[in-house]
Amino acid sequence: MTAMHLNSTDSHGRALRALRRTTHVLRVVGDHVQDVALGAVAVAVAAWMGNRVADFTPVLDVTQGMAILLILAAWGAARVIEGCVYAVADWIDPDSRGGDDLWDATTAFRANAEDITNGADYDDIRLALQASQALPALHGLTVQLRNAYAQDGEMEEASVLSDTVALVRAAAESFGHRDLGQ
Repeated sequence: MTAMHLNSTDSHGRALRALRRTTHVLRVVGDHVQDVALGAVAVAVAAWMGNRVADFTPVLDVTQGMAILLILAAWGAARVIEGCVYAVADWIDPDSRGGDDLWDATTAFRANAEDITNGADYDDIRLALQASQALPALHGLTVQLRNAYAQDGEMEEASVLSDTVALVRAAAESFGHRDLGQ
């Protein structure tokens, strides 16, 4: 994966980076809160079963009905946390406001990926992606970004983007776009 950093020293740039980082962290929490809840439930159930078999002190002395309620409560709490962190992430995400075209494109790509998960015809989506010229356009954008950084003398960023250009070129070529230039 390609990593890049921007050398902005103004407070607006730092604030945007902080919002983006916070948004990313919130989305990671939302992505994994169900897994954490499932792990906690699994550990609690194993301890509860061990307690019932070995008849230790009544540390986890709960009835089966109460255990089911606790499991459902953990699952429900995870769902509430997931919904809240995604809502806050969407609310503070600086890239999702103002009609950002790249954000809209990302949303469309994610929707198509979800459609495949839900049983859409993947051949139709592949053909639509190929016909949309999205990968050649992304290649052109990354080439322009690389060149702009190189012109400003920011060779580290330009070098990182050269790797990205090569990867996007390979992706575009794998979809049959051979006329990419440079």
